[in-house]
Amino acid sequence: MARVRIGARRAEATPKHARRIAARSADAGRTATGTTTRASASASSTSGNALGPRLRHFWGRPRIMLILVPLTIIVLVVTALPTRQWLDNRRSIAAAESQLSDIRAANEQSQAAAESLKSGAELERLAREQYGYAKPGEEVYHVLPAPRDPVRVPNAWPFNSLGAALGR
Repeated sequence: MARVRIGARRAEATPKHARRIAARSADAGRTATGTTTRASASASSTSGNALGPRLRHFWGRPRIMLILVPLTIIVLVVTALPTRQWLDNRRSIAAAESQLSDIRAANEQSQAAAESLKSGAELERLAREQYGYAKPGEEVYHVLPAPRDPVRVPNAWPFNSLGAALGR
């Protein structure tokens, strides 16, 4: 029975090892003068080791690129679009939380105002201030705000008659 090396076939299939094997077989076929023998030349041309690695090297990378580039694009699309949506959701959640805190603060103020209206003293104060109510026998005085300043007119030519008309 012949022994079969398992790793030998695998090593020959890779471009790096195939180049080495082709270089060794080419060197082995040369004589001392630098010419090749017919047996080594025909063996190297029929085995295809000299041309095979180059073809494998040339066609191997585009296949990998044809697979890896679309795969990378798909991974980026799958991860980038949800990331943008996640960031947008975080912004909208932050805005909603600030609105919620404002509404809760307004709700607490309204509840405090409602609690204060349950007491009679607060109701009486609001009735006196807003509606002018008074108890029997009391007199209500309304204090008016100070009158606004009259219109000031300069003492120049076009405004002389206007100032006289206003009483100046």
